[in-house]
Amino acid sequence: MPGHLILVRPHTSLLDGPVVARYLQQIGGHYGYLFAVDPDYARHPVYSRLLRWYGRLTGGHRMTALDQRSSIGVRRILRELEGHGRVVLFPQGTGIGDANRPDLPGADWLVRKSRCAVSEITLSHDHWFPRVIENRILCSGQAKEPRLRKSV
Repeated sequence: MPGHLILVRPHTSLLDGPVVARYLQQIGGHYGYLFAVDPDYARHPVYSRLLRWYGRLTGGHRMTALDQRSSIGVRRILRELEGHGRVVLFPQGTGIGDANRPDLPGADWLVRKSRCAVSEITLSHDHWFPRVIENRILCSGQAKEPRLRKSV
């Protein structure tokens, strides 16, 4: 029984990750996710501490550095999914300036390789603070994960 992958789009704000972590806590049953984070923040002496603290506060979430130039982060995410883990991924990558940029190929590869359940969260950036406007199941895989519900 593989894990659960949540794809979050569009990724245009540095606040997207913390907003999704809080959202998962608010809807209940979504704890202990591994967040793929830009290595500039995941390895930063100050930001990494703040992100780890916030992850623990909002449901025991963890993070791993996902560098586009190295396969180490993708392999860690794959192991997490194959081990029934839960992962949050921003498939558009780190260039937060353009909301319409295409997904990087890593997310498709992870889904095919792990055969995990996949959900999608859509964010709105029409206010000062990002907010979740929709979530849906894309494929159920073989995992029996709690379903994300629509936000109001």
